[in-house]
Amino acid sequence: MKTNVNPTGENEVELSVEIPAEAVKKAYDRTLARIRQELQLPGFRKGRVPVALVVQNVGAEFIRGEALEAAIPEWGDQALREAGLFDDAVGTSDLQVGPLDETQDYSFSLKVQTMPEPTLGDYKGLEVPRRAVNVTDAQVEAHLTMLQERLASLRPVEDRPVQTGDFVLMDLSGSRDGELIDGAQGTDQMFEIGRGSLVPGFEDELVGAATGEERTFDVTFPDDYHAEDLAGQAATFHVTVKEIKEKVVPELDDAFAADVSEFETIEELRNDIRERLTAAAEAGVEREFRAAAVEKAVEHAALAVPSAMIDREAHRLYHQLEERVGEQGLTMEVYLGVLQKTAEEIEEEMRPQAEFVIKRQLVLEAIAQAEGLAVSDDDITEVVKHDAEAIGRDHLQLLADLEKSGRREALRDEMLVAKAADFVAENAVAVPMTEAEEAAAEESADAVDPEDD
Repeated sequence: MKTNVNPTGENEVELSVEIPAEAVKKAYDRTLARIRQELQLPGFRKGRVPVALVVQNVGAEFIRGEALEAAIPEWGDQALREAGLFDDAVGTSDLQVGPLDETQDYSFSLKVQTMPEPTLGDYKGLEVPRRAVNVTDAQVEAHLTMLQERLASLRPVEDRPVQTGDFVLMDLSGSRDGELIDGAQGTDQMFEIGRGSLVPGFEDELVGAATGEERTFDVTFPDDYHAEDLAGQAATFHVTVKEIKEKVVPELDDAFAADVSEFETIEELRNDIRERLTAAAEAGVEREFRAAAVEKAVEHAALAVPSAMIDREAHRLYHQLEERVGEQGLTMEVYLGVLQKTAEEIEEEMRPQAEFVIKRQLVLEAIAQAEGLAVSDDDITEVVKHDAEAIGRDHLQLLADLEKSGRREALRDEMLVAKAADFVAENAVAVPMTEAEEAAAEESADAVDPEDD
């Protein structure tokens, strides 16, 4: 085999490959032998048909085509190894082949996209905006209110009619044009008035009703109602109010604090909530800062990602989405129908994210190499010990499982990339955000509550 390498662009070369006639003949003969083993003709046992009859029955061109189809992947891999590109190849394209003659040398060419090597820019001393942590009294009170709601109870009401916020036990029956609506019938159904869980206007019609009272009223289903046959349609409901209950929340006092925590006073509980909200907020800000520092380091690096790598990563991201959708009890068919998009359109939209994921990985790997960062076996053991403790397994068994599955070195690579990201963040310079940046960051940040006791 003879292989010539011709650069054709950034991270791309063209391989021109020449296969000697001897190797071509071997490929042809292997295919002929395989076809002969599979061919059955009257008067001959399977695998015993004379070669001349095999060629006569299936055709020489068919055999040559099959031989070429089987040999090209093997020859391509050999060419990549010969050119020293096997480990760096991330995709191939533009395969140029011609007809095969088993008595002659054979030539073909293909383009190979290779693993890009980033040229690092600034990644130390980067100025990165950092959001200030400011837990307000309102946030603390909101968390206390949430705890109150968890301990709320329902108390029967007998001396007044339904008010907004009450829970009403009712029998209901919905009809349209005199016919009962399937799914709109119920006995002893409990609903919170004012929550908006029923058809718009339904709950308002019950405000002022007394226990035992029957009411009949009309409502209109919204245009985007999930049952298409009812969307935008008017319906009549007959409701009997059987019981009215009001929600009673406990007072925010020392007794409440003792019930929901290890603290004896409400002020101690407030202080603890503030501390935990602050810790959670600081952790979130640290994650944001780390991500922003890495993103800036990636922006400063020069790196062109081959399209084949982006295609693969976008496909991987799509399958991650597919798994998340499945975990929610949906199918991708339903999900795509709601979005009114195809799988191909979703993958296309994921390409920018896919490109950044690849750039981030390669840039952080390059930073780790430039800074001499490494992950030792002891580092891996410590991480595995932590994970094993969290799931209640023996860490030695978990280490053995990692080794057996071939995941140990993959874990080392993941830890090295994480260490490089930590390095970038630790060497970044935090600068205060402007008011506009603070507002945007707070709006996009996920709300974080402290863990329950």
